[in-house]
Parts: sequence; structure tokens; C-alpha cells
Amino acid sequence: MVKMSDSVVASRGKIVCDANLCTGCRACEVVCSLHHEGVINPELSRISITTWEYEAWRTEAYVCKQCEAANCMAACPTEAIHVDAQTGAIVIDESKCNGCQECIIACPSSPSRIRYNDSRMVCVKCDLCGGEPQCVISCQQGALTYERMRA
Repeated sequence: MVKMSDSVVASRGKIVCDANLCTGCRACEVVCSLHHEGVINPELSRISITTWEYEAWRTEAYVCKQCEAANCMAACPTEAIHVDAQTGAIVIDESKCNGCQECIIACPSSPSRIRYNDSRMVCVKCDLCGGEPQCVISCQQGALTYERMRA
């Protein structure tokens, strides 16, 4: 098991959803899958929207929280998960991912914010789109925001 080094720093940003503004339109999922996979398929999106119609249509967005103590990075046996030098985001280098899904198991969020892409047999997670999250840009209701942290 790979251990995180002392030099790992927290992400310089994260995506936050205001559930009171989210309508569950799922445009963020469409834009994310199109941006990252080249197809419109919410199952391939790095953000996931769930609506509970029996709970007054409560909607919740699931996206990587960019944890300060990144259990996913520590669990990755191939060191595919690392801190992006440009954005400070914890990202997956898919060319190094062996698809073992240890990162999914290690994710402290339930459900895991990391997804397994069956067609490419790799794990994927939010990479903050290089600092310009497309899901945030596409959210017409303003429910998604990109909160920049202090460096």
C-alpha cells in the first residue's frame, strides 16, 4: 500500500452543491460525461445527482470532496492517484490505474465519489476540469459552485 507523503497538500478547490437550488435537471452529469468521455451518458459522469421523490423531491449531488486526508490516494497500489500540480486537485492518472477499485473501497463518502468505468476498466473521479469545472459552468440554477481554497 502506498502512503501519502508529508508533501501532499489539500486541494485548492472543491465543488459544492446547494440542495435548495438544485432542481435535479442533471445537466451537470451530461456536461461532465461529454467533457470527459466524449458521449452523453450520466453513468460515465464524475458527478452524480440523486432525487428522492418520496422525500419532497429532495435532490443531492455526489462529487469528490477533495478530502484533505485522501484515503483513496493512500489505498492506490499503482500511485495513479496524485495531486495535480496545476489545480491542487486529487486526480487519477488513468494510464496508471489498474482498475482494482481499492480507491472506491477507501473513499470515506457513502456512496463513494469514485466510479468504476466498466468499458475502460479504470476508476474515475472529479478532476475539477483543470480548475474550470464544466458542471459548475453549466448549472443554470446556480446550485453548483466552485469554492476556491486558500493556497
